[in-house]
Amino acid sequence: MSDTGVEYRREGTSGLVLLDAPNRNALTPEFADAVVDGLERAEADPEVTALVLASAGPSFCSGADLDMLTRVGADPLADENFAGIGRIYGLFERLREARIPTLAAVNGTLVGAGLNLPLACDLRIVSDDLRLIGFGRAGVHPGGGHLAMLDRHLHGGAGAAIALFNQEMRAEQALAAGFAWQVVPRDELLPAALALAAAAGADGDLTRAVTRTYRAVDETRPTPRAAVLLERAPQVWSMQRRVRG
Repeated sequence: MSDTGVEYRREGTSGLVLLDAPNRNALTPEFADAVVDGLERAEADPEVTALVLASAGPSFCSGADLDMLTRVGADPLADENFAGIGRIYGLFERLREARIPTLAAVNGTLVGAGLNLPLACDLRIVSDDLRLIGFGRAGVHPGGGHLAMLDRHLHGGAGAAIALFNQEMRAEQALAAGFAWQVVPRDELLPAALALAAAAGADGDLTRAVTRTYRAVDETRPTPRAAVLLERAPQVWSMQRRVRG
């Protein structure tokens, strides 16, 4: 495992980005860069036809790193802080624009911006210990295109339940709402995800062609970049408000 807590390796025709970063894979600019690097390594390999994101620890992602949030809230327009948040948002955008299909194998607890990581992927398979908790618990306005991704992937009022009413979602609810394609026991999650990724096939050129078309169709909706810009100002306001108490 690298210093960032992100490891990339090949598993048959799939690339695997394995997450084992501090604080339950808390989002930092360095973590985001390492995940993007794994994606780009997979894209550059013509024999890789899908990418799997999975956690080696008890939870998939705990959201944004708290120390980073404090720094951003204290001075959101400082060059380093503004750019750092941008690198994390760039990870979500980069996953949305991936040239190969992306699959998140999600276990344990997801909090705040941690939901954005699997929501930015094409498909999600989850373990039976799943807990989804939105931004409301932290008292911060959603960011990174969160609301648009909830609207794109969830149905039956689930997006409103998470974003507006601060409701927690469990595995079977996630399946019913469209967040998850499949629910499996925790110890079966990674094998099930790799099997699903392998079903993308072995024809790298075809997979990339279908993925390009799939992305083009999806562009008829508001773009992830537009969603990021829409949410950024109120999120910065809420971060400042949180720090000031």
